[in-house]
Amino acid sequence: MADYKLVFVGASGHVGEVLNELAHFPQVHFVGYAPSFPGEDVSTFARFGAKPYEDWREMLTSEEPDIVAICARYDLNNVVGIEAARRGCHIISDKPAAQTIEGLNELRQLVKEKGLLYASMLVMRYWPTFYTARQLVQEGVIGEPYLISAQKSYRWGVRPEWYADRAKYGSTMTWVGIHAFDFARWVAGVDYAEVFAYHANLVHKERPGCQDVATVIARLANGGSAIFNLDYLRPEAAPTHGDDRLRIAGSRGVLEVCDHGTRLHVITAEKDVPSWPLQDPGRSLFGDLVAALEGKGELLVPAEEAFEVTSFAIEAAEAADTGRVIRLL
Repeated sequence: MADYKLVFVGASGHVGEVLNELAHFPQVHFVGYAPSFPGEDVSTFARFGAKPYEDWREMLTSEEPDIVAICARYDLNNVVGIEAARRGCHIISDKPAAQTIEGLNELRQLVKEKGLLYASMLVMRYWPTFYTARQLVQEGVIGEPYLISAQKSYRWGVRPEWYADRAKYGSTMTWVGIHAFDFARWVAGVDYAEVFAYHANLVHKERPGCQDVATVIARLANGGSAIFNLDYLRPEAAPTHGDDRLRIAGSRGVLEVCDHGTRLHVITAEKDVPSWPLQDPGRSLFGDLVAALEGKGELLVPAEEAFEVTSFAIEAAEAADTGRVIRLL
């Protein structure tokens, strides 16, 4: 069994997708960590015994890692990803992979040319509800999917100062909405052909760079349509941080992921099952990366699919900024 050296850049977002899995993979050695920008709090890594660095580029040079885990400030995921790919490192990265089409294309080309693994933290594919829903659609249980509605709603909580800067934060569509764009597309097995959107900062005026409400409307390649509602308006007293929902209406039935993403309701001409039995994928994002490195498995979120949904999210934000309908296919 080969050994792999892993380093972390940044401590924003979904760091637990790697940290919580490390104990299961002794062949992966966490050797170093660094902030993605000066002053970033990376103290969460101190208990792992890895070497701290002030400069992440110096760390890449010194450690020569096999895997770079990126949870940077959102505008820096792409910068770090491109540099890691240039050095031939495999990548597990939070989203967004990029905030511009140009940056995305550069990263995409490097990953392809160098034959690297790129694992995106689009982790909702691993939820039993969405995983089971995909199996049902593939089996034809609801027929051809024609109408999609999805929701991502978050509590505001405490948000970093840099959420006030649009250039650093980017878009709620690329940070929050991308989860819904991905699980809807993946479950339904559809492509987005056209997009229009709205977004605004209406409540949390102290962080004007962050849009706290957004709506995205997409035409599907099969003639159907999709609508996504995104917000940071979930009340603090709500029982969960997020409220994630998906409804797909097909030619033979309807399925809904509801109750904060924990229950799958399926209705067809033959039956109404309010709580469909869920199938656990029995795998994890980080475990998939290690398995792929060892030639024993593959990513549930292939790099190209991650890049495609990132492109859609970027185009959706552009549509909202410009008031244009953007054709994708």
